[in-house]
Amino acid sequence: MNWRLPSPQAWWPVVSEWSGSFKQVAGRLVNHPGCIESLDSPGMCHHARMAENVDWVALRTARERRDLRTFALVLTARGIENRIDLIDGDWRLLVAFEDLAHGREEIAAYERENVSRPPPAFPIRIDSGWWGVAAYLAVIWAVMLAEGGDLFGWDWRAAGRLHVASVMSGELYRLVTALTLHADLAHIVANSLFGAVFGLLAGRYFGSGLAWLCIVLGGTFGNALNVLVRPEFFMSIGASTATFAAVGLAGAFFWRSGYFRQARWQRRFAPVFAAIAFFAYTGTGGENTDVVAHLTGLVAGFLIGLYVARTRLHLSGPRAQRFFAWTAIAIVGMAWMLAG
Repeated sequence: MNWRLPSPQAWWPVVSEWSGSFKQVAGRLVNHPGCIESLDSPGMCHHARMAENVDWVALRTARERRDLRTFALVLTARGIENRIDLIDGDWRLLVAFEDLAHGREEIAAYERENVSRPPPAFPIRIDSGWWGVAAYLAVIWAVMLAEGGDLFGWDWRAAGRLHVASVMSGELYRLVTALTLHADLAHIVANSLFGAVFGLLAGRYFGSGLAWLCIVLGGTFGNALNVLVRPEFFMSIGASTATFAAVGLAGAFFWRSGYFRQARWQRRFAPVFAAIAFFAYTGTGGENTDVVAHLTGLVAGFLIGLYVARTRLHLSGPRAQRFFAWTAIAIVGMAWMLAG
């Protein structure tokens, strides 16, 4: 049997009908991606059927569809029916009117739980810190050598040690001079090591000038507090009060400056915990250790550190740093001049 193709007049109406149906389906796929015609309602996608029975309202609007997908997943996970439609050039996340309040609550809860935290802020490094450390070591070792060589014919220890009765009678310079005296080589080596470490830390982020002025003041105030709680015959020497002032200074500064503000509370208070731990492990042992002086130095330095963090003196600039440095040197120099 021979087959013959139908004439164009016969098959053109069929092609036209198919073409019209295809355009209708394609149009629905563009407006509602992923939708197919319902078997029970030919020619109508499930979104269209839903729209007949639901009063849809916009919960969120975005320029891009992908910006709403996460919110749609959140709503779906919480059992809230939703859809994303392109309306008037914008993509909208739609929910039923009766679910609007619930949907807003769920989206708000999701956003609260998924707030992007800003990156941690790091301290501003002012200078290397070594100049202050060098000056500190030069002063305490110079006084050690001067005492050993009876320079100027002075009894350096008797003239400069902290003696409660003498301080109470008006010899306030002893609050400073006692910081530069040491009992023996082991004593000065220990204070050289720890003083350099914490002085370097403070110097880098305070600036050497401000850091060592604060350390001198912290040691001086620490000695003053020590005098208030000691009997009249009490005497002491050593830079450890100033060293613990540097520890408290750094701890308070890094805590109050907010460098760990975005972290958990344990990390936010880490600088304070570190200062206390250092005092507990190194400031309370030894037969001749003046624990009270270490504690008062720590407290004095902590208070000064709070003040610097609040006033931001460390950002005063190079000229101010030089002024702070010369002020610290002048305080120590004038104290020894009065002692002599």
